[in-house]
Amino acid sequence: MKYRKLGRTDLKVSCIGFGALPLSGLNEEEARAVVNTALDRGVNFIDTARGYRESEELLGKAVAERRDEFYLATKTKARREKQIMEELETSLGNLKTETIDLYQIHYVNTDSELEDILSDQGALKVLKKIREKGIIEFIGITGHNPAVLLDAAKTGEFDTVQGAFSYIEKPQGAIDLISYCSSNDIGFIDQKPLAGGALIHAASALKWILQHPVSTVIPGMVSKEQVMENTGIADGEYTLSEREKEELDDVVRGLDKDFCRRCYYCHPACPEKIRIGVILEFAGKARFPENHDVLSRWYGGFEVNALNCTECGLCLAECPYELPIIDMLKKAHAILK
Repeated sequence: MKYRKLGRTDLKVSCIGFGALPLSGLNEEEARAVVNTALDRGVNFIDTARGYRESEELLGKAVAERRDEFYLATKTKARREKQIMEELETSLGNLKTETIDLYQIHYVNTDSELEDILSDQGALKVLKKIREKGIIEFIGITGHNPAVLLDAAKTGEFDTVQGAFSYIEKPQGAIDLISYCSSNDIGFIDQKPLAGGALIHAASALKWILQHPVSTVIPGMVSKEQVMENTGIADGEYTLSEREKEELDDVVRGLDKDFCRRCYYCHPACPEKIRIGVILEFAGKARFPENHDVLSRWYGGFEVNALNCTECGLCLAECPYELPIIDMLKKAHAILK
């Protein structure tokens, strides 16, 4: 494992970190196995959030006894002191810890949202008060709009910025953001490096990202095999062969305009508890004939599936990519039924 400095925090974090959002789809035994395998492989940065359903709780049960072996990051979408303090207390309890290394203001995507968190009554001021008490050490911000995140970075208020960057999602705005963070000693945490699993050649996709001055890359991992593959490239060279580039290009060319990155932000919003991202992943992979039968069988075992959608539209407001989720679920059901 190689380690990189997380901006001005001076923390040396593993270049491959652990994105814990997908843990919410695992049971306790599965979560314990995958997270401990990551720690055994040298991963020392774990990122979760209060909004990731059972993720924090599963992490606390899995690795609380190894707390001194990793840096812990979590997030809050709350914007006012009362709600932030409630979420923080819940996070500390779930994670079985007294301190959080990096506490992030989550999901800041518009100019007005950034203005709000920077205001006198906003989240940043609250987090500074919490930091003074020694409960958190560093403050970060996350989002999906590189222009907004760049404006946030330029305030000088944040120790870290977390944004999306991958072989699929590599707009100039994201490259400019990463460059600014690197030049100004701000840690950049790369989320969705595999575009929610769309980049099936994980090793090549991660190597490509690590050619850039990011601090750590946090792919979601749900099996020991994924941990072994993702960490296997950490201590090597990051130059891609022509074959590896062509494989990644083939994936990009084969994607629909509307494809789910499986960030799962829609999941907590669904009153019917439909596993939207999982269903859309199944549908995407079931288009290949060799996958269809097994994925259709798995989908058939879901107690709640796409047919349970009431078209309330709550998921639409949570999707950072503005995908037509309701229509996509209908198409997914047609493929998988």
